[in-house]
Amino acid sequence: MPEIEASKFATQRDPLDAQVSGFLKASQAQPVDFFAHTIIVPNSALVTGGSIAADAYKSLPCTDFDTVISIAPSEVGTFRKITVCSLARYNSPLGDVAVDDRIRNELCDEDDDIYVSDMGHFDHRGIDIQLPFLQKVCSDFSVAPLVMGMESVDFCKELGSAVGEIMFNRNTLTVACVDILSATPVGLARFEKYIIDLDVSRMMILLNQENEIVVRGKGGVLTAMIAANHRRANAVHISGRKRPEDGSPGFIGALIGRS
Repeated sequence: MPEIEASKFATQRDPLDAQVSGFLKASQAQPVDFFAHTIIVPNSALVTGGSIAADAYKSLPCTDFDTVISIAPSEVGTFRKITVCSLARYNSPLGDVAVDDRIRNELCDEDDDIYVSDMGHFDHRGIDIQLPFLQKVCSDFSVAPLVMGMESVDFCKELGSAVGEIMFNRNTLTVACVDILSATPVGLARFEKYIIDLDVSRMMILLNQENEIVVRGKGGVLTAMIAANHRRANAVHISGRKRPEDGSPGFIGALIGRS
């Protein structure tokens, strides 16, 4: 396990490998008893989210996915686009991973607000944090990294529908990258309940009001829930949670799928 709990994930192969392997080895999580096609994990590069990520990934009952579709918030400000990176291969310290060009093109064809662009990508959050965990627990896979430059209700509905269409009859895993910046106990309870209930309408109200909870990556949560409902999801497991405290974000780990 990392010695300094407030540090970030390493960017060099050996120390990063040790960090991720340590979290996965320490996890006591067991695979869920349903097929999980959607997962919610921390977006932050802080290692304080490592145990939440590890528990979520260790809870996957199947780790043989063809493509991983990740959804992360923009860290460079708001822009009126959803972007899929332009690379042929996405760099990870544990080895490059192919970007699924077919799914990238289908997503861009599906909606006018989705573009092939590197805007918002490569900031050591989101997919950069998820890839090492995925590389440790999953077989060979490609990726389709998405960044939401805007997290409006319309963008979430559009992207959720597009991802849901892509997921249909395909062996994909959708990964929503999310941090909880602040929350009251009531806000956290409602956030978790609406995930379990797959209640998109109430979740939209809760996250957009920002009275009881403030989330970085709310678009990823909503998009993932909408896409999961397109796949007729009927099973949810909360694999872990950590409250925000002392200026550090909180996190949630969740798996969504069908029994």
